[in-house]
Amino acid sequence: MFRNAIKIFNIFGIDVELDISWFLVFLLFSFTLSQHYFPQILPGTDEVIYWILGISVTILVFVSVLIHEMAHSLTAIKEGIPISKITLFIFGGVAQMKKEPDLPAAELKIAVMGPLFSIILAAIFGLFFLVLPAGRPITEGVWFLTRINFIIGIINLIPAFPLDGGRVLRALLWLWKDNLLFATRIAVTAGSFFAFFAMGMGFITLFSLGIIWGLWYIVLGWLLYQAGQASYSQVALKESLSGIKVAEVMSREVQYIDPELSISGLVEKFYEYKFGAFPVLDNSSLRGLVSINQIKDIPRSKWENTKVSEIMTPVEDCVIMRPEQDAAEAMFKMANEGVGRVLVVEDNRLTGILSNTDMMRVIKIKTIFGTET
Repeated sequence: MFRNAIKIFNIFGIDVELDISWFLVFLLFSFTLSQHYFPQILPGTDEVIYWILGISVTILVFVSVLIHEMAHSLTAIKEGIPISKITLFIFGGVAQMKKEPDLPAAELKIAVMGPLFSIILAAIFGLFFLVLPAGRPITEGVWFLTRINFIIGIINLIPAFPLDGGRVLRALLWLWKDNLLFATRIAVTAGSFFAFFAMGMGFITLFSLGIIWGLWYIVLGWLLYQAGQASYSQVALKESLSGIKVAEVMSREVQYIDPELSISGLVEKFYEYKFGAFPVLDNSSLRGLVSINQIKDIPRSKWENTKVSEIMTPVEDCVIMRPEQDAAEAMFKMANEGVGRVLVVEDNRLTGILSNTDMMRVIKIKTIFGTET
């Protein structure tokens, strides 16, 4: 997720990134405010003022979204859940947790804090609006920020998973039934109803009324539906792996590669073993991981003179797990990092490798034979 993102700064140990789509929405939002919204609200004002106001308000809208996500993130960290980064993108922002909350109370706190801070920001901007002179450009800008933060807070409280309100609903159901899968299913179902309602309203707005904004409702509804289904699948898989340790699932017979091996030799190894990647070891010392995808950009003319060490992913950039960790946590890490396998290390020694294929094999066995294997 968000592979085309640019890191802009780090705050409280959390990387903040801009997805490439953010630049598009920044331009569109600034243009709409500068050329349509503010000219209607403040007729007769200088064109330069419209642009300054439009760009300034757009920046402050995204600062508000960042504060919303920081509220989630800092609460998550307080609950013992690391946050890898915050990404601002076309539809707002997302805080990327390295693992899901283990307790419903933790999820409830994390989910509530974002909308709460948006409503607090709305109240702060509202107070400024009350003391500023009426009819001034800055006053109208502050009034817009008051309303947009209030709307962000309220919309995020709609009980439609994976919106914050849907997570609140799931946390409450989880507290009530002590069953995460049941709670997720109900919250995702509620989210699906809302998603289809949004898409229906979008089609009516677009085709019956001829208003182009209906397209946004359709896209938002579809993305909400897709995200909900993906979240449910992830929880179902996590439940399937409940109680299983990495050591029980990983492949112990690991074929490794020497860092001095040429790309030509590496290609032969891929043909021989039919693996998608190999750990790279130098005298029993783990150096990294090399995958078949890392070869495709190397011209064949350079295969003989290029070493594995030149193209491999160094060990510090690999996803590492310990044998005693939960397999469900490994699955979440792989999904979160967008990788197909993790290296299993104990006492600085490679003991195995765990791939998505290993995970799917165990899940299939449990699906067919039940929890007792």
